[in-house]
Amino acid sequence: MRESDRRRLRRARMAALGLAPRLDAGGPVSALDVARELGALQAQDYASGAWSLGVRSGLTLEQVEQAVRDREVVRTWPMRGTIHWVPAEDARWMCELLAAPRSTSLATRFAQLGLTERDVELAGRLFEEHLREPMSRPDVAALLVEHGIDPTDQRNYHLIGHHCMSGLICQGPIIGKQPSFVLIDTWVPQSRKPSREEGLATVAERYVRSHGPVTEKDLAGWLLKPLGLTREALALVDDRIQREELDGQTWLTHVDARDVPGGPGGVHLLPQWDELLLGFKSRDVSLPTEHFDKVVPGRNMVFKPTLVVDGEVAGTWRRVQKRAHVVIEVSPFAELSTRRWREVETTAAAYGTFLGTEAEVVRVGPADEGT
Repeated sequence: MRESDRRRLRRARMAALGLAPRLDAGGPVSALDVARELGALQAQDYASGAWSLGVRSGLTLEQVEQAVRDREVVRTWPMRGTIHWVPAEDARWMCELLAAPRSTSLATRFAQLGLTERDVELAGRLFEEHLREPMSRPDVAALLVEHGIDPTDQRNYHLIGHHCMSGLICQGPIIGKQPSFVLIDTWVPQSRKPSREEGLATVAERYVRSHGPVTEKDLAGWLLKPLGLTREALALVDDRIQREELDGQTWLTHVDARDVPGGPGGVHLLPQWDELLLGFKSRDVSLPTEHFDKVVPGRNMVFKPTLVVDGEVAGTWRRVQKRAHVVIEVSPFAELSTRRWREVETTAAAYGTFLGTEAEVVRVGPADEGT
């Protein structure tokens, strides 16, 4: 692919993903607005997932957590066996449509852990009886022990995940420093109930609008579903999708895609599992192949937080918490100009505001050019 086309795709994706310009550029937005816009945001790590909402909206961590307490958004397992932020009203039907069939693949893991069908059914009954109010993860484990189920060696995690994927429970607010779990019907009494076709159409349309330009394989990878189902979903919104042939592939963009700025995309400090990388089957538009191992050192889907310059991953960063402030250690892949470092400091300050503290940038790696 020509570099000019790659740059164009990066600019379009940054706009679609609500990063450049940010979703709140036209006025205040809520965590629910962000979740609806993107459909779902990867959130297996709580702090990283919260920043995925904050970096697009200008919301603080406290405001994100208030949105959870207000039952606007929830964390659950709607697809790919992975935790995401989703609109609370959509959590149940998304799990039932996209995650529940996948849960059968856990049978092998259950067997390895010594979990029987009786254990799974008993855990479900216990959750129905006791999780009418949020219960912390350690208390859920204690509940299982009390009724003869060993929660160790990730049994607790897999039982909870299974019943989240089935649409029975979801995560509630943080209790202390622990996630909590609660019956979805008591926590989200106003769940939407679209038909199968309406649900597929909603998922496909939200994805293309918030991630495009994309390929059909990108959507299949995002959902971890066969191409046949992906094409069925896309066909339901065919009149709202534009197609472009580029580099031997068909790229899909929504007719109502966000306007793409003509200039550079700016500098961003994105969390570990942000949609900029995890939202696509192929990541080479945003992440040069030669830098992949620096972002995913073990090639095990454990990503480092990324420094993104004009839509391209240009380095990594990590947070070091101090007593009175946070240090952001930034490791670019190549030298950055003085102007770019100023932009790094600006986005680091925004991250500090999100956390409610001061942020200090420490350069690790190549020195700047001084130009």
